Amino acid sequence: MQTKIQPDQYMYLKSMIYNLIHNYESVNDYRTIDAIQTMAATEIKALLPFSAEEVTKIIDFVTDIRLRRRAANQFLETFKEHVAPFKEPTQKQVEKVFRKTKKLKVPKFNQLDLRDYTYIGWNDLGTQKKFLLYYDEQEKLSGVVGSVSPNAIKGFCSICHQEANVVMFMALTNKGSEGRYTKKATISALTADNVTNDYIAKNH
Repeated sequence: MQTKIQPDQYMYLKSMIYNLIHNYESVNDYRTIDAIQTMAATEIKALLPFSAEEVTKIIDFVTDIRLRRRAANQFLETFKEHVAPFKEPTQKQVEKVFRKTKKLKVPKFNQLDLRDYTYIGWNDLGTQKKFLLYYDEQEKLSGVVGSVSPNAIKGFCSICHQEANVVMFMALTNKGSEGRYTKKATISALTADNVTNDYIAKNH
């Protein structure tokens, strides 16, 4: 398989596999298992841009009711070779995106497995700011910046859709018709790695 997939496709495949394993371990009704497997197979065919033969091998692997986490993790680690990593930007490129931010603290991208990221998010707790870095549809490096509340509570993140320690995130969005920037508030996980496509599309 020489074709590459995007990190969000990989993460979606991973979540489907873990969901299948959860059902293999907890559901005794074979008709229910069969229905879940059929749905997963349909989604995998639509998700992966590989040959029919290659996709069939993946489906055969994940629809084996004996599949457990250890074997799944080994498969996913090997399969990760087919994931296109987030294109590592330079310090100057990131500073240009957030040019209005003084003394910008940039993550050490070489310490991240960039195959895990469609977008990269980080917090500067000293200034109570959150930064989201991504490539737009024209492959231009872009970003969203906003303020975060100082106190985190247990809740549901509207960005990554998972239960986590969350804060209020007030994002600064594009200029409106009168040339003014507007702010949009949302509940965000304190760590901002799992940003979704929907959030960026709706808020920038």
